[in-house]
Amino acid sequence: MKLSNFLNKIRTYNPELYISQKEGILIKAVKLLDKDQTLFESNYLYIGKTSNLPKVLPQDHYINILCITNNNLPSKYKKSPMLNLIALNNNMDIITIFNEVQDMLTKQQQLALNSAKLLDCLVSEKGIEHIVNIGSDLLNNPICIIDLSFKLLAASKKIQVDDPIWIELLTKGYCSFDFVSMSNAEKFIELVHTSNSPVFMSKDKFRIPRIVSNIKVNNKVVGYVVALECEKSFNEDDLELIFLLCKVLSSEMQKNKFLQNTKGLRYENFIIDLLCGEKMDTSTIEERLNFLDLHFKNNIYVLTVKVSQNNFGNVSLYRIRDTIDYMLVDSKSIIYNDTIVVVISRNNKISTHENSFAKLTEFLKKNKIHGGLSRCFHSLIDIQEYYHQALKSIELGVALKTNKFLFLYEDFAVYHLLETCSKQNDLENFCHASIYDLMEYDKKNNTDYMKCLYTYLINEKSQLETAEVLSICRSTLAHRIEKIQRIMNINLNDAITTFRLILTFIILEYADGTKFVDNLHNKRKLHIYGGTSNE
Repeated sequence: MKLSNFLNKIRTYNPELYISQKEGILIKAVKLLDKDQTLFESNYLYIGKTSNLPKVLPQDHYINILCITNNNLPSKYKKSPMLNLIALNNNMDIITIFNEVQDMLTKQQQLALNSAKLLDCLVSEKGIEHIVNIGSDLLNNPICIIDLSFKLLAASKKIQVDDPIWIELLTKGYCSFDFVSMSNAEKFIELVHTSNSPVFMSKDKFRIPRIVSNIKVNNKVVGYVVALECEKSFNEDDLELIFLLCKVLSSEMQKNKFLQNTKGLRYENFIIDLLCGEKMDTSTIEERLNFLDLHFKNNIYVLTVKVSQNNFGNVSLYRIRDTIDYMLVDSKSIIYNDTIVVVISRNNKISTHENSFAKLTEFLKKNKIHGGLSRCFHSLIDIQEYYHQALKSIELGVALKTNKFLFLYEDFAVYHLLETCSKQNDLENFCHASIYDLMEYDKKNNTDYMKCLYTYLINEKSQLETAEVLSICRSTLAHRIEKIQRIMNINLNDAITTFRLILTFIILEYADGTKFVDNLHNKRKLHIYGGTSNE
């Protein structure tokens, strides 16, 4: 036991302290002080009366003496540089004091043994459930771990508990709004959050008394340990054991990357459960939303923000998250798998031209990071699908080199379709067959009909806009369109043919990572700056 801890434990005796060195002194055993004793161990506590104090004190190491002052204490003992002296008044019984100190050391040794068992659990890497079971065995009382959303993470199973909240927690896996009202939950959180040590809650608060303590990772509360007084009554040593258990659980939970990045907000765990695809029906989701006092509007979106590996060390995910939270009011954000995930809910659908999204786009561009926005959905039960949409839009947007920083899944859904199909078939098999005739004609005759057709189609077959983009007169364009139709043996007034050709260009763009379209643009530049064409 540390000397400093021992001094705290005997404060009730109102001792007089003459301490030369408190820090770094450990007490491993207690002995009665002999009158003629000359040899002393620095990690022993010697108990005796003033008359038994040694005439000569060691000069090369510290000694620790607890003295019952049966006569005046000589000043040399008060000022000795190598003596830690604790003086108690003469009314104390030396045998009683000796036994109480011995009990303190025995309890401390038991705590050390318990510490070793819990540390073994940590080293064994058997997870939170194993740590909880060992902790329950040491306490001889049931224990459970819940996260900030009051969802069960682990619980001991050996001891049966006749408590409705406990039974529902183990049955459903979370506390429902029916059993624990929000006001009670807030009082619970406030009480435990503000305490740096385990809190004992007596029968006036719960039917079964319990000890509750928070678990912290990086100085943020990430969960709670709850121990119920069922098999044996709690004592002060149990508070110390639970304090130690929380430290061990903290070390174990630090392995979870999400908990390293949490802000300690109660909704975070709930959103993680949804993103991970944890099975929850609509009623369960509604129940947990009520319990968390969490409200989402009708139109929901998922925004994901990723930092490229090249830029990862230069940009703080925490700073980015805080900035986005400031821009997108009422959104709920987390950091998950090195990605910022933001759940946005609105009464009206999102327009990327609105002020908040214009600022977001500018922020992403300035910091050279990418964001992906899912389609709109209306139920949190579908959130995992839309989370993957947001991720996929970034993946495809970056791969297609669109030179943008905010990607909407709506713009990339067709590319997602092509990616899925490409795993089963060669996409070029789905291209309009005659497109290759036009490509071959361009190659042989140094013409630019592919570019002309592409521009004509993406401008919705408007001759005015197409001619303006290509910087040619409308009669020249009309001639080229007619020529293209003859080469390909097609009718561009046919809607199905137009659709198939647009799909063909999208396939070629996807297959070539936009190089195809870039090449078309480059060919256009060649003609503008003096290139020749055989039309």
